[in-house]
Amino acid sequence: MEFRFLVYLLTIILILLTRTSLAITFSTSSSSKLIHRFSDELKAFRVFKHGEKVISDSSSSSWPKRKSVEYYELLVNSDLQRQKMKLGAQYKFLFPSKGSKTMSFGNDFGWLHYTWVDIGTPNVSFLVALDTGSDLLWLPCNCIQCAPLSASYYSSLDRDLTEYSPSVSSTSKHLSCSHEFCELGPNCKSPKQPCPYIANYFSENTSSSGFLVEDTLHLATTDDHANKSLVHAPIVIGCGRKQTGGYLDGIAPNGLIGLGLGDVSVPSVLAKAGLMHNSFSLCFNEDDSGRIFFGDQGAATQQSTPFLPLNEIHMSYMVEVEGYCIGSSCLKQSGFQAQFDSGTSFTFLPDEVYKKVSVEFDKRVNVKRTSYEGSPWEYCYEAR
Repeated sequence: MEFRFLVYLLTIILILLTRTSLAITFSTSSSSKLIHRFSDELKAFRVFKHGEKVISDSSSSSWPKRKSVEYYELLVNSDLQRQKMKLGAQYKFLFPSKGSKTMSFGNDFGWLHYTWVDIGTPNVSFLVALDTGSDLLWLPCNCIQCAPLSASYYSSLDRDLTEYSPSVSSTSKHLSCSHEFCELGPNCKSPKQPCPYIANYFSENTSSSGFLVEDTLHLATTDDHANKSLVHAPIVIGCGRKQTGGYLDGIAPNGLIGLGLGDVSVPSVLAKAGLMHNSFSLCFNEDDSGRIFFGDQGAATQQSTPFLPLNEIHMSYMVEVEGYCIGSSCLKQSGFQAQFDSGTSFTFLPDEVYKKVSVEFDKRVNVKRTSYEGSPWEYCYEAR
């Protein structure tokens, strides 16, 4: 108890020393005056007008008595809040302003998971695919070649999708070729011209290209009493003027949000801005519904798996698979590295592991094998 009291007393002394009013004179003959936040001098300035009525902020509830317990508690609490902001934890977690809900539309939208996000000023809603295997958030924008956006083209939609236009948003601005996120900057004729981008994906001939802009992503947070408040965060967006491959066939027709480890990804940008911890959670239910939270660190008691570097660089969410079991039979020497990718529907195994798993599974299935023309699967069974 004596040790804790001594630490608290030293903290108070340090606060008093650092918060005393003083004047600092610079060699240029200019000066800056530091005023204590609870001084009488500052109290005189904290009076402002609201319409014709003058309102004072000098009530006893907001202006603690000097050297009182409340006085020191407020000083300590304000310091702790600033420290949290420096550590990237201004909010416990964030989620899209439309809600944290995610959804899947089956084959109509390529079996991916989606959520609604609001972007720009005024805010416009976009149904974006959730992809942990890439970094960039891109939207169909000033389209040269984009997927259809009419609800009549899709069986799962009840409203038309929207094309993003930077010129309509008052908070949008182009990223120049000299920007740190501009990977194609060396190919530009001038460092001031808009930064082009080309994002290529694992699926054959599937890509998005255009130019980069910065705009506002509208998020929400809740406090301990479930009160909701809005957070407006600047993020980097790919103005996707031209899509190819699967992006013209119903996959992510309204855009894609990259949740990867790259600096340009939404989680990385939000964390660097000090809005949240550098983490997020994705949970999916059996009915294809789910939720997404940015900054969610989960319960302190939960188990975790470390991510592994790929070629000595943490470029994606790589994990170590220690073993594979079919029923009670665990395969020997089945350890391998795998990428966690929400943009992929199936689990893909290395050839040698796949062969062992398939053979063992086939031994344990008491149904007739069959084959289907054009099927990529070696092992198919007749359902009963």
